[in-house]
Amino acid sequence: MDSTHTSESSTLLNNASNVLAITAHEFKTPLTTITSIVDLVSAKLRVDRYMNPFYEQQLSRITSEIFSLNNMLDEMLTINNILSGSFEATKELLYAEEQLLPLKEQFRSLTDDNRTLQINLSGTPCKILANSGQLTRIFTNLVSNAFKFSRENPPVVHLSYEEKALVITVSDDGIGIPAEDLPHLFQPYYRGSNTGGIAGTGLGLTIVKTFVTANDGEITVSSEPDKGTVFTLVFRYPDTCQ
Repeated sequence: MDSTHTSESSTLLNNASNVLAITAHEFKTPLTTITSIVDLVSAKLRVDRYMNPFYEQQLSRITSEIFSLNNMLDEMLTINNILSGSFEATKELLYAEEQLLPLKEQFRSLTDDNRTLQINLSGTPCKILANSGQLTRIFTNLVSNAFKFSRENPPVVHLSYEEKALVITVSDDGIGIPAEDLPHLFQPYYRGSNTGGIAGTGLGLTIVKTFVTANDGEITVSSEPDKGTVFTLVFRYPDTCQ
């Protein structure tokens, strides 16, 4: 392959990357407007005492779909930044649960079946060295998947502060993952063979794996079809517990 062809290919990839980023950003604006309108309609119905279970359920569904679309756009933008090597690398000492608590409230407002994210802690809390934005993205993707694929019970996140590391598990009682899919789970655009009809880009777990690695962590998964899934994250403490 000559240098001219290589240069042209690189230019095309850069242009495609720019188009992707611009398109994703442009979609964000109308989605933000729609969210504001839904909030206004909801508030007006409550003030006028017209709100009933039917309206509440439908508005909740709209809000949930907006969240899903925003999440997909965020995944596209994030994977674009990862491929271009421009994602944030700044780390700080932080408590992981502080990144999780806002998600509990966020997902509470998005579910129309009264399920609430369960967060359990054990051991003495210690700070880990991580990028807060990336850690939030890791939790958002894993918890979103847990809600999407689970059934009756709410997803459970358990933070176990052990002697040398923080071990985090994200569990659900969902459809599970076939054994043949597990080795490919973190590959871009790969989707499980049993996820037909369930929306997704196939990028979420690629982003999770990339950010876990970037923050010196480890991630594993255990799952069986129809028996749920457990993702396990391990982040070692930078020094002594702080």
